[in-house]
Amino acid sequence: MFFVFSHLLKKLLLIAVAVFCTAIPASAMLNAIGKISADDLNRLRADSWRAVGKNMVIEGNVHLPMGKIELFADKVIINIEDSDFEALGNVRLLCWKEETIPVTTKYLAELEKRNDLLIKNVSTATSPWGKRQYSANLLYRTDAITGDRVAGNLKTGFFRIDNMTLVYSGMSCKAKSAERRSGGEIILNDAEISTCNYLEFDNAHYSIYAPQVRITPHDAPFREMKYADTDKGDRSIFLYNGLVKFHGVPLIWLPVFYKPKDESPGICGFQWGKESDWGYYINLYRYFQIMDAPDFRVKVLGDWYEKRGFGYGVTGRIKSEESKTEFRVYNIYDKDPLETQDYSKYRLEIPKKRYDFRISNVTHITPRLDFRGVFEYQSDFYFRNDFFTLEFDRDEQPATYLAFEQQFDKFSVSAYTRFQVNDFYTTVEKLPELRMDIPRQEIFDTGFYYQGDFSLANMHMKWIKFERKPKRGTILENYHAARFDTTHFLYYPIRTGFFTLVPRAGFKATAYSNSSKNKISTEELVTIFQAANPLSKGNIRFTNYDDHGSSKLRLAAELGFELSTKIHNTWQNVRSNFLEIDGLRHIIQPYINYTFITSPTVKPEKLLYFDDIDRINKQNFVRLGMRHRFQTRNAHSIRDLFTMENYWDIHLTKAEGMSNYGNLGTVISMNILKNLTLGTELLIDVDKDEEIERDEDKHDGLSAKWLNLWSVYLNYKPAKNWSFSAGYNYIRPYKARSAYSMGSTLTQINSVSYFQRYYNTDEESFFFKASMPLTPDHRTLGMFAIYYDISEGGVDDIMLAITRRFHCWQLVASVGFEHDNDPGKDDKRWEFEYSVSASLTGLGSSLDETQNSVLRKMNSLNN
Repeated sequence: MFFVFSHLLKKLLLIAVAVFCTAIPASAMLNAIGKISADDLNRLRADSWRAVGKNMVIEGNVHLPMGKIELFADKVIINIEDSDFEALGNVRLLCWKEETIPVTTKYLAELEKRNDLLIKNVSTATSPWGKRQYSANLLYRTDAITGDRVAGNLKTGFFRIDNMTLVYSGMSCKAKSAERRSGGEIILNDAEISTCNYLEFDNAHYSIYAPQVRITPHDAPFREMKYADTDKGDRSIFLYNGLVKFHGVPLIWLPVFYKPKDESPGICGFQWGKESDWGYYINLYRYFQIMDAPDFRVKVLGDWYEKRGFGYGVTGRIKSEESKTEFRVYNIYDKDPLETQDYSKYRLEIPKKRYDFRISNVTHITPRLDFRGVFEYQSDFYFRNDFFTLEFDRDEQPATYLAFEQQFDKFSVSAYTRFQVNDFYTTVEKLPELRMDIPRQEIFDTGFYYQGDFSLANMHMKWIKFERKPKRGTILENYHAARFDTTHFLYYPIRTGFFTLVPRAGFKATAYSNSSKNKISTEELVTIFQAANPLSKGNIRFTNYDDHGSSKLRLAAELGFELSTKIHNTWQNVRSNFLEIDGLRHIIQPYINYTFITSPTVKPEKLLYFDDIDRINKQNFVRLGMRHRFQTRNAHSIRDLFTMENYWDIHLTKAEGMSNYGNLGTVISMNILKNLTLGTELLIDVDKDEEIERDEDKHDGLSAKWLNLWSVYLNYKPAKNWSFSAGYNYIRPYKARSAYSMGSTLTQINSVSYFQRYYNTDEESFFFKASMPLTPDHRTLGMFAIYYDISEGGVDDIMLAITRRFHCWQLVASVGFEHDNDPGKDDKRWEFEYSVSASLTGLGSSLDETQNSVLRKMNSLNN
């Protein structure tokens, strides 16, 4: 704000020079003023002009536009010899900004009602998907300086403004007088500062008052305009005997306040509350806008937890048109690391000095060359679970990697490196991996299509390292091998008037520099991963891989085909404005996908395991499927109102302990109403295999022996700030055979791999969430969420929150009730949690940016 005050004063001087130069030839004027155009001077208006000695006097409604800046005054006096300058009476310096933004027709109608902006032009275009898009060219006021009198000297750079008001980027300042001295120092007398622009009308919600505010910039002569774009935070601010006011009432005394030069003005907030894992807590944060181009902002965190101690850190983002970097550093000395869970019964140590450092970057080096990288270093496995729970729920073991990818017309190449940074994560290192992918494309004009890939990687399996060794069993041993893998497939689509047949044939060749002498079966591999679980207690016996075997070359071939047809009907006259339907089309696409993978030349038990490529085994199955689509026209595009796919796998070979009949899967998605989405996923156990029993302590709930998995979700947004969502999840312990193809994409509800075929989860639950305005002005919003655990027979979580948006700040209050196991007792007890947070709006929302709150549970119910 204070930099702009100085910057606008400099612009004011240029305007004064421009006024003076109107009395001399245009060529000399342009030589003297590099940044004032002749068009600007031609638009200069005033009631009268006259020369009084060496003074140029311009009076009566003086108005000078200069690009996007305008000067208004009753009178302007310039001394031609001494370069003294004075503007009197209703002095106003206004800055305007022009910007083009994407808009909807509804948003455009709202903009047209505003009197503080001008819509210069509206353009329209059609997206690649046929959707009509609108852009509006807007001109609106951003910054302004007003005062009764401005006086100074063009040579020395000294200026004084009486009864000054400054508004800049949401920051406001009022002062009885303001001086800019020759060295660049700014002195504000009887000054009041706020981020609430109501200060301009003497009605600020909050402000800081001081008898004098001293602002010291970097050392730069006034005439050197190249410093005009210096970071606005590159100056210090000092005041004493200040008062913090709320609605004009002084409440807090500030004996001394000092802001160093390298700090920018920002937005701040706090949160106070109570949670079972932390006790009472206080979260403080403040934003700092370091730079505008590129957009560089940071958020400083300071937290106190009754049960855990003091935590502090910083998060930030640097964003430009070609690159985006995000980072976080957080540290806490944890007084009671075992408060969240009883980690002591597991084999990983948990320190009291806990921290997390994360940095990620995406850079578009060229239009076709991208870089992506993530680095994260943590103190322990449980840190994110304790303090950044949402991140932990999304990804328990974040990867550290570096990757370059170059796109060509017919293929892409990439270099990927992944390495173990935290030894409490099991990591498959690739040091590095070079890869080329060739998407499916026609070979000249033969009708044959080719698809393939090549990869060469130096693979290292780095198992988790436990601090406490198991009571019995063995230690996990690392191994490594160089692996070359390539896949090649040919397709020949055959289309007739009734069906489409796409036969495929291909092979995969994989070479290993070494292998394992110990043969590891699928069951033994599952045991190894159970032993490598971070929550392992160390009483599992297993056999390790070794890397002392000879080099291996494995070949596996695949033959298959997909046979499909389309049956459709169209109703052109079906129309509904409410449903936005213009015609209706129903498409039914039954298909048969057959896959046969030969027994590989080397059995999986003899190969080192790094990923599922190493466990490929014989496959012989038929997938029977059916796809349904109901579509309508939407402007120039096609919109799916309803989609459904059913599939069933029939295996033609036997597997020990597994059925030949796979689960019957159903995936449904509906979007009939514009703001209503509904979807479901269903897995039916055709063979009704009850080998995996449910927990007898669980409530029966649905208890359908034929049903393995069922999830339903609904989201409805009937109007602005109105939202309803609900979901139901049912899953019982079941097992499934893998259905894998090297050359065909198959719909999968569950992620079945070659060694994970048993699902032990036993859960049935329901959640409901609602958000709505509580006042007609939509400034007060209410939120409610409930999570009901049917398998446990009771409500698990209830959350309530109210958000009140004021003119320049926001208040959020939330309460939560959570069932928690009471140690030493068979029953449960309720844990009461609550939080209150307030934040200055502008750079963030307390609802979105709060790092620790019961609100994070409300947000996670959809996951």
